[in-house]
Amino acid sequence: MENRVAVFIDVENIHYSILNAYSERPDWSWIVQECRKKGRISSIQAFGDWIEFASEVPEIQKNGIQPVFVPLSQNGKSSLDCYLTVSAMKLFFQNSTIDTLILASGDRDYIPLISELKALGKNIIILAVSDTLSSELRGIVDDTIEYEPPSLKHKYDESISEDINYNTVESAESLIKDTIKELEKFSTNERWVNLATIGLELKRKEPDFSHKDYGYTKLVNMLEDIDGIEVKYDNYEKTIAVARTTRNKHNRKRYEGVIVNLVDTKGYGFIKPDNGDENLFFHSSNLENIDFLRLQEGDIVSFDTIITERGKSADSVKLVKRAY
Repeated sequence: MENRVAVFIDVENIHYSILNAYSERPDWSWIVQECRKKGRISSIQAFGDWIEFASEVPEIQKNGIQPVFVPLSQNGKSSLDCYLTVSAMKLFFQNSTIDTLILASGDRDYIPLISELKALGKNIIILAVSDTLSSELRGIVDDTIEYEPPSLKHKYDESISEDINYNTVESAESLIKDTIKELEKFSTNERWVNLATIGLELKRKEPDFSHKDYGYTKLVNMLEDIDGIEVKYDNYEKTIAVARTTRNKHNRKRYEGVIVNLVDTKGYGFIKPDNGDENLFFHSSNLENIDFLRLQEGDIVSFDTIITERGKSADSVKLVKRAY
């Protein structure tokens, strides 16, 4: 008997992970075709802020996917994972004949949803870009679908990969640096520019541009090898990267604040900035000169700020002075 499948898509996660990995938008028809291979689709929904992702709606609907609008909260933070989780649980409780969930996201925040559905005897399949798939997710699901654009297989067939003559990175440095400098003017985050934006702008300037022509599987790896460009990840899952051109370190603005809350079991905490701004979230991966377990509430730290899916957060956190 053919499996009955429900597909739930985290549009933000899929959109940005594919842009960062391949410098192109998701191929929704490919996603639907791969999901159909796993059984008869009873429901397929894409959850997103359709103000931000308005350009994706026509193609999503064209492929029979139902767009579900998820507004940002009043403080500008996304609650998409909550909306998707509640909708998925509701569907599976109301439709006992659906036996498989295909979740298009590599975000570990969905682990509780997956655990509950597995306890109900449901099969769980994750669809995601391989490098952005949480190892914890990979370890608990029944199967995975690794996203790979059809265009990639066509252009870089493994049988002829040894015959490809890659261009030198130096030949593209000016184009890339000039592009990033132009985009920095529109950045509201200390000149940091999302790699997805950089990739699309490079394609607009040079339609034939591809980081794969230079021997890189990801644009972020290419940028990391170019002097004069700094790269960092905008969340600890490393699914969203940002970049900017390098300036002298003494021009880089840092802040100070006090550790006011630590959640040891989760590996994150909050900093109260000296300038009176609201408390800032930070993860253990944002620390530079101290282990998370050695931090204490009351410690004085210095930090940069970044914009993540949680809003403004602290980054490059360094211990300045112990609480006592």
